[in-house]
Amino acid sequence: MNKAIRLALFCCLAGVPLLAQLPTDSPVDVLRHPGWNKGVFVGGGTSVASSPSGQSFLIGFRLGRVLTNEHGGGFLRGTFEMAGDIIPVDEYWIHGAQYAAAINPFIAKWNFTSPGKVAPYIAAVGGVLFSTHNLPPGDTANVNFTSGAEVGAQIFRKERNSWDVAVKAYHLSNASLGKHNPGINASLQFMLGYTWH
Repeated sequence: MNKAIRLALFCCLAGVPLLAQLPTDSPVDVLRHPGWNKGVFVGGGTSVASSPSGQSFLIGFRLGRVLTNEHGGGFLRGTFEMAGDIIPVDEYWIHGAQYAAAINPFIAKWNFTSPGKVAPYIAAVGGVLFSTHNLPPGDTANVNFTSGAEVGAQIFRKERNSWDVAVKAYHLSNASLGKHNPGINASLQFMLGYTWH
């Protein structure tokens, strides 16, 4: 009887580390190891405390790849991803409407992979915007550079698909390619997307 109690106690203690294991049926499992994802998004935004002020509307595509397995512990546990955007429509309204298109070849993203159906993320984003006329209007340039930060969440309804919501704060500047570089000091863009993992 004494041996049976000891054996049962040993088995209970030996199983304690299993309680710390992450569940394997969590929808965010697709973000926990290397793999490709692709998505579409639509959004709009406005400049903040910037002169000239303006609004924007965009439609784009994102291709990304999770590069690592999970690292870290607790709520910081996550994976590192690199991605890029192609934005064929990036309409601006600054003293009238102006068509533009953009690419964001640099998106460095950290996916938080705690168990559940929602995976928040943060990202650093850099890109180039091409417009049909100088942007902002005036003696500026029709090529501008963007840099900023994006915060969002991937909401999983199915195992390999997610709805994505995000807000991006960015700066737009022509880096003195034009005679004047007023840029847009700060803009906020709100985006809704869908991703296949």
